[in-house]
Amino acid sequence: MSEPIDCPHNVDGYCQVSTDLAQMPVPIARDACAACILQTHPRTKNSVTCSKAIQYRSYVGMLPTEELLECVKPPARGVGTEMEFLIERTRSFLQRIGLGWLLPPRAQCGCSDTRSFMNQQGISGCLRNRRQITTEILQRWSNHLPAIRFVPLARLLIGFYLKLAMRRFQKKEIAHG
Repeated sequence: MSEPIDCPHNVDGYCQVSTDLAQMPVPIARDACAACILQTHPRTKNSVTCSKAIQYRSYVGMLPTEELLECVKPPARGVGTEMEFLIERTRSFLQRIGLGWLLPPRAQCGCSDTRSFMNQQGISGCLRNRRQITTEILQRWSNHLPAIRFVPLARLLIGFYLKLAMRRFQKKEIAHG
């Protein structure tokens, strides 16, 4: 028999957060608990607890509520959106001076996945995953312009943009409460 999940919302083997959201009992699942504690807002209403609520409502033949569907949508703004804005400003500047070819075209960079990932991770997640994010962006840039991997400052530039994006988003969050 497995040991119980150590979470204040584990009530008799049911996730109280997902249960409240689903309006029906939702059993604890180890994989969901592990994903929940990695969220920007762990052990609260987040995409994991909402997903479990949707899953159990569907399991018994009930449709998910609009609130639950909204909850699992990736955030439309965040650190990734700020990073994308900074890269687009740089792209525009480089195009004006005839160096637009240095950055991959927006349609070919696969940046929307990274933007969504960064938006979901929030500031704390981007800090934890900054090496992974920087490597992924550098890899996409290297696929477009292979010689970039020989430019020692490329990784530092991406890291600088990432920190700047986090600061910009944090300032916006503070300003908007």
